[in-house]
Amino acid sequence: MDEKKSIVSIFSQNWMTTFVPAILAMTFAGLFFVDSTQEHEGLFRLSEGLAFEGIIQIFIWSCIISVLITVLTSDIWFSKIMLLWRAVVLMFLVIVVTIGFVIAFRWFPLNYWEAWAAFLGLFALGFGGGLVAMVAKTKIKDRRYNKLLSEYKSKRGENLS
Repeated sequence: MDEKKSIVSIFSQNWMTTFVPAILAMTFAGLFFVDSTQEHEGLFRLSEGLAFEGIIQIFIWSCIISVLITVLTSDIWFSKIMLLWRAVVLMFLVIVVTIGFVIAFRWFPLNYWEAWAAFLGLFALGFGGGLVAMVAKTKIKDRRYNKLLSEYKSKRGENLS
């Protein structure tokens, strides 16, 4: 059951679901956009492959994002806040952290609007997909728990008669 997982286990899962897709996304971006990135510096210059520094930067980024996800989605600290609001706050913080990394490590040029448009579009697509999956998972769990609750109530009602 999810409730019995340790914080380390939850963090590890969150880290794997941020780091691995980030590395894969950069790999596929390099394969498809190699010609348009040759004249740029930083992480976005994929024609030569990801540098070790870039992989470490993505590792640190994914650790920070994983901490945010773990803190905001667990019921340990923010149990009174609706899950949707936690997701909205998470989205905002992820954008801020990511833009901070883009600027600090020059992942792509600040004046390269195509990169910013692709980043924002893909971020919205990925976050929207994650949000849909989260809502679907919550509804499925809710149905399962309601079914178990009604079965429990019917069994308990039969025993009382």
